[in-house]
Amino acid sequence: MWNAARTLRLFIASAWVLKLKTMDAHLIPRGLQALCLVAALAAGVAAAQVPATGPAPGMGLPIDPQLLNDLPELKGVVSWKTLGQVKSVQVGKKVVPQFSADVSKLDQQEIRLQGYMLPITAGEKHSHFLLTMRPPHCPFCLSLGPEYIVEVKSKNAIKHTYEPVVLSGRLAVLTEDPFGLYYRLSDAQLVAASK
Repeated sequence: MWNAARTLRLFIASAWVLKLKTMDAHLIPRGLQALCLVAALAAGVAAAQVPATGPAPGMGLPIDPQLLNDLPELKGVVSWKTLGQVKSVQVGKKVVPQFSADVSKLDQQEIRLQGYMLPITAGEKHSHFLLTMRPPHCPFCLSLGPEYIVEVKSKNAIKHTYEPVVLSGRLAVLTEDPFGLYYRLSDAQLVAASK
């Protein structure tokens, strides 16, 4: 069974492997390089083989993702804390999201949402992108799971910015998205930059 904590440990081990490959090789003896590389790979494989303990709230991460949220709560704007109220449950052979009542009642409603633009294509303006709880310019600061990412399809192309934005649109709460997304904001419009 897939386990987010296990995947996170595998990602960390992989990051160490990448770091070792890109270090100045002349600073570390070859034997130590090889030992570190083998240890990092073994840690990743061992982490991937840890049995899952069952569905956990959200992505089952060892920390509260809200500790990583630097966006202020705004009146009239749905918070990421609300969107994070989802559990992963096993139904047959599939793991699917189970949304709280607060999230379910937002389905097909006009809402406002604050976050950071994460383009999925190159360009200055975008009409299809992701909105995240964390700024995308830090690879270790990205949102932690699908409950902290919203697919956005806007009416008009919006100029990319690294500052937080507030968007309005119709929210769809997705239960079986083929890409693993939980939320989609359609007919989105830029309300304001939040800073």
